[in-house]
Amino acid sequence: MVAPVLPRDEVERIADLRALRILDTPSERRYEGIVHLACGVAGVPMSYIAMIDSDRQWLKAKCGLSFNQTGRDESFCGHTILQEEPLIVEDATKDERFCDNPLVLGRPMIRFYAGFPLKGPGGHNIGTLCLADKQPRHLDERVILLMKELVALTEHELRMVDLIGTQHELIETKRKLERMQSKLRQELHDASAYMQSLIPDPIASGGPLEIDWRYLSSSVLGGDLLGYHAIDRHRTAVYLIDVCGHGVSSSLLASSVFNTIRNQTLPRTRFGEPKSVIESLNRAFPMSLHQNKFFTIWYGVYNDTDRTLLHSCGGHHPASLLSQGEEFVKGLGEPNFMIGAMPAEQFDAYEESSQISEGAELYLFSDGAFEIKQNGVGELLGLKRFNEMLIKYRDKEGDNLDTLINQLQKYQGSETFMDDVSIMRVKFR
Repeated sequence: MVAPVLPRDEVERIADLRALRILDTPSERRYEGIVHLACGVAGVPMSYIAMIDSDRQWLKAKCGLSFNQTGRDESFCGHTILQEEPLIVEDATKDERFCDNPLVLGRPMIRFYAGFPLKGPGGHNIGTLCLADKQPRHLDERVILLMKELVALTEHELRMVDLIGTQHELIETKRKLERMQSKLRQELHDASAYMQSLIPDPIASGGPLEIDWRYLSSSVLGGDLLGYHAIDRHRTAVYLIDVCGHGVSSSLLASSVFNTIRNQTLPRTRFGEPKSVIESLNRAFPMSLHQNKFFTIWYGVYNDTDRTLLHSCGGHHPASLLSQGEEFVKGLGEPNFMIGAMPAEQFDAYEESSQISEGAELYLFSDGAFEIKQNGVGELLGLKRFNEMLIKYRDKEGDNLDTLINQLQKYQGSETFMDDVSIMRVKFR
């Protein structure tokens, strides 16, 4: 066995690790969700997030392992942090560094290992996100790319650990993956079910608001999420998030933003003031830290004591307000930059207030609802004609969302949408 040498930045690296105050902390579902998803993505029985301390490796999260720490000298990860690229060992019994390692000769009988370095807030390799198997194997490029996206997510959580300490459900899969060797498509389908589970249940009649929604993902994993939660006894926040692109990275960013809003964990943010929320999101989620991905958002706060709706948006089209007895749509929202694309010091969000009459309906929807072409190749539906559909099929007694979705599918000549379609209806009583 070859023990790993100390990196040149060992003093700074240990300081970076200790500053996080993450060592010996309890298990957290957001990190457990990452390692379970990693197992599913790679089709391996073991995955873990390891922090490399001065004399040990300690596991913040693990899947398929029974121990919580090992000595640093016998760790695979002690070697991984010495480099910037992943360390991939296809068969540990044939590698002189590990062939007589206790973790190879005894439990958990590691044969395959893939370690991806994790950087702390100071830019030093403080730990790893790892895959392991009891059988030799080869890791293809597609899985490596997906793992790098999970590394970026893990690093984001490490950077935000002091700011978003209560964000426990960042990327948890809804149920434990039943078959570790199942196809990647099935695993991603399970993750998509988790994304939809984040959306709160509809609110039926009986209070000041009735809320219903429809969510249709164009791919196995989408970048749309919509939600609502009570800020206090009389104020309710409603919002829709639309991350550019599709797939793992878009869904991970969407769930991260969603949980940040739902748990109200953004520092120095007044969640009852949409302008404050939009500007804080722009500071917290710059494109440079999220694979050049941006997102748009519409965020509003309704106060049932004076029937006012404060609202703001970042790069999102207007929401549509239909007042009772009126046959026109009032757009709520002004053009603005998408979130993450502009430096915080240059980003200035607006905030507007609208008076809401009894019986009015507010519709929030992603651009996938109106950027569809007739029969897939013809004229673009557009926002104006989409609003005309809202008026035509507006809810008077029953439910109109299924009817609206059905009409959109008829217009494009297909039940499957090219982009994510999310629609939320808020009725004001």
